This record gives sequence, structure tokens and C-alpha cells, in this order.
Amino acid sequence: MPSVQRFLVKMLPAPVSAKLSLAGRQLNVLPLYQCNSQAQPGVAAQPVWHLVEPSTPLDTFNPWDVCHALVSNGMGMSGAPHPEFAEPDFAQTWLSGSREDQAIVLASSCTAEEQEKKYPWETDKFWYQDPQHGQFDKLLAKIGTVSSAKAVRVAHLDTGYDPHHRCLPVNLEHHLERNFVDEDRPNDASDDSCGLVNNPGHGTATLSVLAGNPLPEMNRLGAAPFVKVVPIRVANRFELFYNSAIVNALRYVRDLCQDPKTAVQVVTMSMGGLPSQLWAEEVNALYEEGVVLVAAAGNNFGNAPTHHIVYPARFNRVIAACGVMADHKPYADLPVTLMAGNHGPASTMRTAMAAYTPNIPRAKFGCSNTIDWNGGGTSSATPQIAAAAAIWIQKNRTKWNAYPDKWMRVEAVRTALFNSANNTNFAKLGHGELRALDAYGVAPPTAVALQNKKEEVDAISFPFLRVLTGLGMAQFGNTQQKMLELESLQLSQSAAIQAILPDPDVDPDTLSLAQRVALAQALSQHPRASQALRRALQLGQSNSPSGPHQTTSGPHAATTPITGLRDHHLQHALRPVPPAPEFRRLRVYAYDPLLGRTLETVGINETTLQIPWETDLLPGPVGEYLEVVDVDPASGCCYAPVDLNDPRLLATDGLQPSEANPQFHQQMAYAVAMRTIRFFENALGRVALWAPRFVGKNPDYVQRLRIYPHALREPNAYYSPQRKALLLGYFSSSDRNSGVASEYVFTALSHDIVAHETTHALLDGLHRRFIEPTNPDVLAFHEGFADIVALFQHFTLRDSLRELLAYSRGDLSQQSMLAWLAVQFGQATGHYKALRDAIGTGGVNANSQPTWTRRVPKSNDYQSQTEAHDRGAVLVSAVFDAFLQVYTRRAQTPIRLATHGSEVLPQGALQSDLVDALTNVASTVARHILTICIRALDYCPPVDITFGDFLRALVTADHDLVPSDPYGYRVAFSSAFMARGIYPEGLRSYSVDTLRWEPPLEPMSTLQKLLPELSLQWTLQTSRESAWNTSRDNAWAFHRWLMNPKLVSDTELGALGLYRHADPNYQLQIGDRAVVCDMHGIEVHSVRPLRRVGPDGQLLSQMVVELTQSLHAKDGSGNVFRGGVTLVIDLTSRQVTYVVRKRINQPARLAHQQHFQQERAQSMQDKYRGLRAMAGEPFALVHRSIDGGGHER
Repeated sequence: MPSVQRFLVKMLPAPVSAKLSLAGRQLNVLPLYQCNSQAQPGVAAQPVWHLVEPSTPLDTFNPWDVCHALVSNGMGMSGAPHPEFAEPDFAQTWLSGSREDQAIVLASSCTAEEQEKKYPWETDKFWYQDPQHGQFDKLLAKIGTVSSAKAVRVAHLDTGYDPHHRCLPVNLEHHLERNFVDEDRPNDASDDSCGLVNNPGHGTATLSVLAGNPLPEMNRLGAAPFVKVVPIRVANRFELFYNSAIVNALRYVRDLCQDPKTAVQVVTMSMGGLPSQLWAEEVNALYEEGVVLVAAAGNNFGNAPTHHIVYPARFNRVIAACGVMADHKPYADLPVTLMAGNHGPASTMRTAMAAYTPNIPRAKFGCSNTIDWNGGGTSSATPQIAAAAAIWIQKNRTKWNAYPDKWMRVEAVRTALFNSANNTNFAKLGHGELRALDAYGVAPPTAVALQNKKEEVDAISFPFLRVLTGLGMAQFGNTQQKMLELESLQLSQSAAIQAILPDPDVDPDTLSLAQRVALAQALSQHPRASQALRRALQLGQSNSPSGPHQTTSGPHAATTPITGLRDHHLQHALRPVPPAPEFRRLRVYAYDPLLGRTLETVGINETTLQIPWETDLLPGPVGEYLEVVDVDPASGCCYAPVDLNDPRLLATDGLQPSEANPQFHQQMAYAVAMRTIRFFENALGRVALWAPRFVGKNPDYVQRLRIYPHALREPNAYYSPQRKALLLGYFSSSDRNSGVASEYVFTALSHDIVAHETTHALLDGLHRRFIEPTNPDVLAFHEGFADIVALFQHFTLRDSLRELLAYSRGDLSQQSMLAWLAVQFGQATGHYKALRDAIGTGGVNANSQPTWTRRVPKSNDYQSQTEAHDRGAVLVSAVFDAFLQVYTRRAQTPIRLATHGSEVLPQGALQSDLVDALTNVASTVARHILTICIRALDYCPPVDITFGDFLRALVTADHDLVPSDPYGYRVAFSSAFMARGIYPEGLRSYSVDTLRWEPPLEPMSTLQKLLPELSLQWTLQTSRESAWNTSRDNAWAFHRWLMNPKLVSDTELGALGLYRHADPNYQLQIGDRAVVCDMHGIEVHSVRPLRRVGPDGQLLSQMVVELTQSLHAKDGSGNVFRGGVTLVIDLTSRQVTYVVRKRINQPARLAHQQHFQQERAQSMQDKYRGLRAMAGEPFALVHRSIDGGGHER
């Protein structure tokens, strides 16, 4: 970037006679906007922006240090206006092609450049307008002729235009054109590009994409050839333009809007660069004026100098134009020799979309009759989106002008473009590919629908600087702090810093200490960092608890950030950095050791799991989520912890499966538990948290769940809510098949048991009240859901699934995965019998071969089972039945293809390809079923869950993400549940549509005032402790809002089934009996985000809030009655979409709860031990079947 000798300064207008100076140099000061240079009579003068240039060049000042000097010291004259803010007026660099490409362009003749075959291309050279892409050809045919009087006006900010080219727009408005580059011709925007570093005719090219007039032999050229175009020249070379020129152009557009006859509706800007405070101010002003601004996302080679979207496209009030190629793949992450488009960070993509590039037709500068066919870069995508916006406005002009607030005009256009886009890759295409005809058909949203969609004001900030500098920022004033943040944000737009900080908009507290040190060093060592910024970072490091950070030296010292493509290649060649592993591979038993002792199953009993890589994994293993502690109290032994980062274990995928090696027991428990955690996280779109540990009434964050592989010498394994640990047992058991009198059985070696108990812990972290047995379904749900997760995780183990399908000839209704579930543990204890019997029964045929027959469900299955495992088995059987229904339907396609349409399989073994195809179907369906079940947890009531509630949660959660349900998952769930007598309460109809949860009875109209106060940066990349703290902060904020009667009325609160105030003498009527209760206040249990991407790439962004309230009986019974509600809030519309409630004043439900608890107390053989122990360790007793007295499962 060239040395800067121009500065943009905000201050009061200076007296005409004032002689302002800095460092002995006289300063030339001119108002940036001529219209603001004179104060209005009777109105106090306001600070305005000025362009400041030294009369002679400054010597060695960094431009940002000059700005700090201007703000700190003034301008060298007593009484002169004191600057409020200053920033360099950078001459910005824009990447539009390699130097070799530019040289070729300069040397080329007027021969048309053909499509570049290094990129995807099409035979039809106007492919980007066809129905499979931008749809402009059919859209223009539908619109027909448009008169100039009805045309929308578009301002085109670029290098100007070739005045001699025959493809200039027919409605080019010369009387409004402006030039903010050449002072001698302010009203002439024509392009006179010349010189070796120019990019000739860039403005001519993008102008032709927007509204180009076709050559005589062409049917069309521009995407919107009838729009009025105001050409505004902001650069004499596309790769070099001043911030001030862009600001003046945007301000000029705003001035045009003051007169309805010249008002601009759309701005297209195929350039951008580093952020500017002035740009932010003008973008905000245009948004409030109702002007739609579309800007290019930027370009890169090999993601250098940056692959992130540049400014102003990165502002939330601007539509960022990314690129998508002819084959519908993102114009991104291409080989280093090819130019690609920018994308990201993730927080920016919600206001981005993509149009088509490269290889599109564009007018060639200096050649009046030539069209090139290889137009590329996001510069070519930008005018396409602007054209679609203009066409939509033209159609809906009357309604568009009628919006009560002008900003609604912008949001109406964005709604039409975003909702109609073909979303295939949110991370790189934002809302998706432009579909102009589909957008044209979107009706204007009502003002009511838009009232909560106003974008937050765009601001320039770099909050990470406050984290990095800490107390050091106190040395600087507020203005200089903002200037330091702007400088840091500019420096952060480099590949080196983005490797440390992928998204500057995430919560600064999520940075680890190592990231903070690396980021501070990268900023301070940046060659363009000012002394002021380095001083602030140094002060912050000296005030850090860890002391100042030392700069490394030697071969591993930090290097200067890459400044050019050639340096990038050299750096990569000399010091290639291997990528961090994404996964760790560990060997485990696929089921448990017993299956390895028979020839039939020995080949499938060992598998290798891929689990998330943890760099700092300690021996144990001890990682971010889990801590394996291998102490054996019964024997008094403590086994040495396994070190999975040992190079020998890394090279061999961990230890070989072995019953005799305690370190392998540790490895397997860790691997299966981590895999289970990852299933939950992927389904919910956020990091998992464990249930808190309470010290008194205060919850404490629990980072790690402890796993004790040899905690018990008894046939049991359970999750302990009190210890936040998995206690896995082992025991001696007789085994007729082993040939020995007895052997040890280790539950830590059962894939199913470890997954089952980990699920208990994860479910407790989501719903703390689900361990309170308020009805027969609650603990049964815990048990059944844990078995669902354990069962369906097996279907993702491809080798064992393939073996099962080959053995059953693809018919899963004739062979159950449950036959292999916890085999060794089940044979030794009789456990899991009820679970197997709920789905089918096993036997032996005439040839002594094992058989399995699917059990026909009965309508009384649910009501006839009351014990937790028996009833939980009914839930598993219903979900498994739904899986079989969907699998059978989807398996018809590969079977039909393999049998040439007959669907009759030949005798003998199935063809290998057919088995592979059926394995893919079964694995996909099983993964979908498991994901739907996990996602449904966010749609469950917070207390007193029933199986009917879970069915409604399944249907609602799946409908939100996949409204069409093409494979009938929801119908399968519904039919399977109801076949077993599981019906939701309170419904008169049980169709799939009526099973969805209801919307709120009251609108909660002030919710939009609360949402900006909440922080919802809880994703898969968020620090778990930060997510915990953020959730608690959000809960407090939500509670304050909920308790404020001015914001939430009693009627709205009553519709949730809750009471605002505590009542120590609440009269609870249960039947004909009144119970005096102490009603506690409302608790906000959880405020958590729910972000999911559907099968078509659509993003569902929601927030889940759980509220509970309790009644504590004062009759000496110790009974506690709870009510609660789960609110599902759409973050796009900012409205509550579902209310899942259990009223606290619901007499029938509470009477049923009281009756159930009395029956449980009577059934306990030892009431004191049973009830007290059940309250503290429910799973220990459920797994011992204390309440059933020797019950088998």
C-alpha cells in the first residue's frame, strides 16, 4: 500500500484565515462535502469531515500515528478546531487479476477473449442468464418493453465508462454523472485509463453486465438493459482508489435522493477494501434513506491476501456479492494460480448471496464493437444482483414507496432476493445463488412483517483489541480507542492474522491465551502497525496476569505477514505448515468382547472410530470434555493412564482391543463417549455442556465428565448426577460358551453401555428436571432415549452394518441389531431382555441357525408397561419401527434397479454393489432418525415429559427444518408411536399436522427489545465455558425482562402457565383437597441458540428458552410440583413460534403426579433408602432395578 499523505479528519469548520500545521508542515484543509461547509443561520456548527493534506510531504510518520497526533495535539494553532476523529485517506489496492493477466490485456487487440477453460464454462455464452442460473432471459421476456419514465435508477460506482462503446446503456444519465477522481472534469465520468498498472475499462465492463445494450448481432447483453444509470467515477484505475472518493460518491447518491426526480434506488459497487469510519456512516445513511447497496465481496489468489469479504460488502446493511460458477460450485478456494472470490467470515454470510462468474460476457474497453466472454471476479457478480434488485423494485414500485420507514424498502428487496435464492452452500454462498425470476415473483412483505427486521447500525469496531490490551486501553481516550480498533480491523484483513482470528465478530472472550498471544504479536509485528497501536498492545501485555509476552527468536520466530503472491509461494515452499488433524482414530470393540469369540461375528467386532482431535489431550485421557480416572476401589489398584498422544499409539490408531489391558479400557471408554458427544453437537449445532454442580444454591460450571472404567465390582454401570461421572462396573460371571468356570465382564468394554451412560449425562446437561420421576414416562424416557442413541450409533459403523444387511439379505425386519446389543453383559446378567423383546424375539431354526422375528406391536404396549426399562423399551421399539418403515421405503430404489424392476431378489448371496447401496441407505436413514431424535430435545417441555410430548417434539423439530418430508419420516414416527398406544394428551386429532406444537396465545410483543441484549454466540467453535457463562448472562437478562410488567403483561405470563410473583401460601387444589404450598419464583433454566442447516442448505436460526416454577407442599409430604414452558423463538422474525408448556396450576396433571409418587413410595422395599437414594442417584437404583425387585431387562 502506498505511503499515505492524505487524512480524513472530523472537526468543526476551520476559520478561513486559520493556518493549521503539524510537525512544522502547513496543512491544507478542505471540507469533504461542499454542501456542509457553511453553517445554517441560527444553528450551531457541527463537526464535519475534512480532507487534510500537508503542503510538503511528512518524513517518517506512520499515517495512523499522524492521525493520533492530530487528535491528541490539535493542528498547531491556539483556538483552532480540535479534531474529534481522524483516519488515513488510503489509496486502496484491489485484486482484479495477476500481473501476467493484466499484461496480456494491455497487449491484446480488439479480438474478443473467449471463455477461460481453466474455469467451468458453457456452450451458450449467455449461460448466466439461462433458467438454470440467473433466469434473466425468461425474466426479461416476461417484462417486455419498459419506458424510461418507469425505470428504476441505479448508481454505478466504478472507473467510469468508454464513451465510444456501442454497448453503453440506453438510459445512461449524463446530466447526473460525476467524477470524484479528476478535479478538472467533475461532471465527466468517462474513463481514460492508461498506464501499466491500470485495469483498463473495468467500469465499462461491469456497466455492460448491469445494463449493456446488445450489439446488432445479439439478442441481449445487460441483465437489466432498461434501468436508468448514473455513472460515478471513483477511480482512475480499478486497483487504486481513495477512501474519500468512495465517500464523496455515496454522499452524492444521498444528495440525489433528496429530490424525487433524481432519487437513486440501487447502488452497485464492484470494488472495496479496508474498512473506513466514513464508509460506515454513509452506508448507514443510505440504508435509512431506503437505498439498496450491493458491493463486491473481493478476490484472492490461494486465499491471499485474504479470502474474507472486504468492505463495504462486509457491512450488514450491504448485500455482499459472492461468486458461483457455471457448474454451481462456489467461486472460492481455487488453486493458487486461479483468481477466486472471497467469502466469510461466518457472521458476514447472513447478508451475502452469490451471482455468476467467471466466463460471462462483458464489454471490452477501447474496442467499441467487442464483447469479451471471460468476464470474471466478484465484480461481475455484483451488477447481476443489483439488476435483479432494480427489476423487483420496478414491479413493486407503488408498495415499495408506501413503506412507513424508508429502511423497510431495503429489507423488502433483501427478503425477495434472499428467500428466492438457491441455497446450496451457506458458508461460501450466503443465502445462495441468484434466481432473478423467482425473486420477481416474491410479493412485497407487509410493514408489519418487516418491523422487526431492521439491521443494526453498522459500526467499525475490533473488540478483540480490548481483550488484548486489557488495562492498557485506559491510557487512551475513547476517540483514540476507536481509532486503534479501526486500525486493528484494517490490519486484520490479512491471511496471517485471519489464520489466528477467523472471525473478528465472534465473542472476544472465546480466545484462548495462546490465541491472544499470537494475535497480539501478529498485530504489533505487522509492518504497517502504528507506534500507538504497538504501545497499546505493550501496555496490555504488561498489565496481563501472565506478564509481558516474549517474542520468540531463532528458526521459529514470527515472520512478517505475506505481502505478495510470489512471497506466498516462496514462504510455502520453504516452510510448509502441515494442517492440524481433524480427527483422532482409535480402535474399539464394535459391540463387546463376546462377539469376538465366534467365527460368525469375529470379523465385525473390532472397528476404528474417528473422534474430534484434541491437541492438548493429556494422559488419562483428559481432554476438554472428559477425564478418565482409572481407580479400582474394590482392589485398591490405580492403573497407569494411557497417553493417546504417544507417537507409537498415534501411528497404530491406539491400543489393540484387549480385555486384559486396563489402558485399552480407558481408550475405549474415552473414544465411545467422545463419539456420542459429537453426535449430539452435530445435531444441535452447538458445543455440549454438562449439568452444573451446585454449591448451595449456586451452580458451578463443570468442564469435564469423569469416567471411572473400574469404579464398581458389581454388574452395574450408571451415570451419577451428583458426581458428574460415569461409574462403570465389572464382575465375575459364569459363561457356558467360554469353556471356563467364570470370567470377568467389563462394562467399559461394551460399546452400547458406554454410549448409553454418556447419553444420560448429555441429557441431564440439557434437561436437569428429567431425572425427577414425576410420572412413569420420565425415567423411562431417560432409559429409552439412551438406548436409542446406543442402538442407532451402531448403524453408522459401516462394516458391522454391511455384515448385518448381507446376512439378512437387506431385510432388517428379519434381523435385529439388538441381537448384538451388550451381548456379554446381557448374557451374564439377563439385562436388555425387555429391550430386545419389545422389538422382536430370537430363536433357532431347523438348521440350528439363529433367527429373529419382528414383534407385532399392540395398542396396549405402552399402558401395560410401568417399570422404567420396560416402558423405555416401548419407546425404543417405536423409534426402531419408524426407522424400518423409512428404510424399507427408501431401499426399494436400489433393489428395483438391481432386479430390473421386479423387486424380487434372486436366491443366494446379494451382489456386493447392492449390499453397498443398501448399507448407504440404512446408514443415512439411521443417521437422520438419530439426528431428529436429538434435535427434538430442544422442543420438549422442561418438566414432566411424556412419550406423547416427545412425539410432538419429533414432528415439530423435523417440520421446522424439512417442511416437505419427502420420505415420510414424520408419518413413520406417528404411526409407530400410535400403534403402541402412545398418544399425546389434549388433542382431538392425531394427524401429522396437528401433532406440531402450538404457537403462543399471546404475542409477547416486546420480545424484539430484549433480543439485542442477548449474546447468542454459542456454536460448535465457541469455548464451552464461555457458552456456559453467556447462557447464564442471557438467563438473567431474560428473567429481568420477564419480571418487568411494563414489558411482559400478566396476560402474556399467564398464557405461559406461570405466575410472576412467589407466594408462600399458595392454595393448590388437587381433586377435592386443598394443599398449601410455597410457590417459588420463576426460574430461567436455559437460554440457548439452535442453528441448523436443512437438506437444501437453508439456515434455521432459533433460540430456546426454558422456564420453570415450583410448588413445595407444606403438609409434610415433601412433594414438589413443577410447571414449566419451553419457548422456541425465531431469530429472523424475532417472534415466539412455539410454546411447549406444562401449567403449574394444572390440577389433573398434579393429581396424577401425586398419585404416582405415592405408589412409588409404597412399592419401595425400603422407603427411606429407596426414596432418598432415588432422589440423589436415580440411575444407580434404576439400573439395579431396586423398584422392581430383581426385574430382568
